[in-house]
Amino acid sequence: MTEQEMRDSEVKKVTTIEELSSYIAELVNQKHDYGTCVYAMSMSAVATFYYVAHKLGVAGYQAGCADWDFLRRTRRMDHFKILDLENLLFPQYQDEFKSYEELIRENKSWLSKEAEKRLAANPDAHPDVIKHWKNLATLNKDEQ
Repeated sequence: MTEQEMRDSEVKKVTTIEELSSYIAELVNQKHDYGTCVYAMSMSAVATFYYVAHKLGVAGYQAGCADWDFLRRTRRMDHFKILDLENLLFPQYQDEFKSYEELIRENKSWLSKEAEKRLAANPDAHPDVIKHWKNLATLNKDEQ
């Protein structure tokens, strides 16, 4: 399959480990280029996700938690948010799209603690970053 074909194709929902293994082998063993290997990885991961969810009988909420945990582990992100930009088309979702200042205000407790940790661990960071971390570190002190 081409990159476009892989991007547009549905991932097989397999119910046995043999089907899963065969599907992954099929994806991995096709000829790949820079773009198609991305889809072979994601399609293999999604097929495995579906297989395990089927075998364990997980609920939608559990599957959602697994999605987030996959991103946390693969991207090494402990504090993140996913925005569906399609929601910009509908006025009822406008509160999802906060300004930079609002996001800092809403997350000041975590940001303050994290900035303090990074100041201590990275004294040689760029001066602009050090200045920013120092500002963030003082966020909680404003309330004291």
